[in-house]
Amino acid sequence: MSNVLSWNQALEQGLSPRDYSYRKEDVPLGEYIASLDFKIWAKDATGVSCYFTKVDSGQKILLTVYRTHDTREYVLDAMDFKECPFGKYLISVELNSKGNIKFSKVKPL
Repeated sequence: MSNVLSWNQALEQGLSPRDYSYRKEDVPLGEYIASLDFKIWAKDATGVSCYFTKVDSGQKILLTVYRTHDTREYVLDAMDFKECPFGKYLISVELNSKGNIKFSKVKPL
């Protein structure tokens, strides 16, 4: 069962998605531990927007897991983000070939 919220559901639950940045200059590159706080269906893409807090700094970032073309699932490293639990993860963020942020790896801790 999905635990992804709509934008309105998140606001009704008292969550603050606007506090999280997806801007390239705000999202740190590399590998680090982050806590998955909540998830919302992406507005402008077919994906799940994942709202993380970087454990060491408290920085709030937004990363998106896009639906795959072949399986039509929201999967990264065999983890289904439509249903995955909240908690701490080791994540990797890099730039793609167009220079945009790419959520590239995830491992539950």
